[in-house]
Amino acid sequence: MSEVNLDRTKAPSIREFGDLDMPEVKKTVLDNGIPLYLLDHGCQEACCLTCVWRGGVAESEAKAIPALVLSMMREGTSVHSGEEIADIIEFNGAKLFVSADSHFSTLKLYTLNSRAAEVIPLVPEMMLDPVFPEKNLEVLREKVAKNEEIKLAKVETQASIEINRMVMGENHPLARTDTPEQIRAYRREDLMAWYEKVFDIAVGESGDSSLTLFLAGRITPEIERLVKNLFGALPVTKSEPLPFNIVEFKPATAAEKRVAVEGALQSAVRIFIPTIGRNHPDYIVLRLLVMALGGYFGSRLMSNIREDKGYTYGINSYLLGYPEGGIIGISSSTDNATVNPLIEETILEIKRLLTGDFTPDEMTRLRQHAMSVLASSLDSPFDIMDYYINLLVAFIPSGYFRQQVEAVKSLTPDELVRVARSYLSLDRLNIAVAGA
Repeated sequence: MSEVNLDRTKAPSIREFGDLDMPEVKKTVLDNGIPLYLLDHGCQEACCLTCVWRGGVAESEAKAIPALVLSMMREGTSVHSGEEIADIIEFNGAKLFVSADSHFSTLKLYTLNSRAAEVIPLVPEMMLDPVFPEKNLEVLREKVAKNEEIKLAKVETQASIEINRMVMGENHPLARTDTPEQIRAYRREDLMAWYEKVFDIAVGESGDSSLTLFLAGRITPEIERLVKNLFGALPVTKSEPLPFNIVEFKPATAAEKRVAVEGALQSAVRIFIPTIGRNHPDYIVLRLLVMALGGYFGSRLMSNIREDKGYTYGINSYLLGYPEGGIIGISSSTDNATVNPLIEETILEIKRLLTGDFTPDEMTRLRQHAMSVLASSLDSPFDIMDYYINLLVAFIPSGYFRQQVEAVKSLTPDELVRVARSYLSLDRLNIAVAGA
């Protein structure tokens, strides 16, 4: 083998990303009206089946119920006990994950192709025939309640709860919390009511379905046929799916609140600015502006507040796009004595964005980071399909990936300044601090 001579005294050259394209997925509709998205991609003999149901935290009367129901679905059916389901999944090298989001509930199963026939049939079985055994519910309920007690003792949790109430609205569905006592009080009947509301599949006259399926990986004809046969035979009600409970955010005017946490060795700081939603034409450029502020290690907040001032180990900014409204968020933790200096420096960095002092080097770093984030969405067939799942779950407009690529390529300092002056409104700044 010939040796390659490398001069390790010189850093490798930095090249611009080439064009990035999101592969298309194939959509098919099963005999019963359930939509199935397929992506045969990659070389590994593995696949991932994702089930997404309409109905999440906002549609539930209690925050913890959707996640509890998803977890209990794997705790036993009339055919298999929870222990048997866990043994089958583990023995066959599969992984099963569940999550409850703002408006959707998700179950995700990873399996080797050689074991797909053994594990995939468990999914419709758990969907159709969960028994919600009381003993398992008691154990799970206590576990969730204990975890909530631990979370509530953390300053990060207290600051997040307070800032959500300030920006979303005191009684907003997405700002609600469950106390450990409330979680312990949930009964089997409460879970069954949510299960029947969400997991009884409904398909409307327009073809709108309460359940959407996604299958990605090395999809053989046998696996595709297995999924279509299993899920195409599921009973479906011909009615409109559960409506979304989308309540517009009602943020407070500029305010600051402090939450006392006795004995806290540090304080958590959350700074939110209400802003535009995903469907606004400026949203993507605003996302890049927020990335320049604190979205990567070399960002302005990290360079100033972490590296120069040493107030924190980490500070980051992000843009949240809900159908209810958008939020610019900044999160950090710091010593109790440096809370005010950290907030002051953060506000100074926000103000500095309005001046337009973006150097060519900063613009290059920002573009490179933004493109690397987009490129990571193409790493595997599972990452690619996650993009399409997020289109549904996060109410993202079609063509979003291409719009992001074009926005990064054409990004200029003038465009960043225009967006900064339009949406970085300090008179809408909400600050929550939790600590001693």
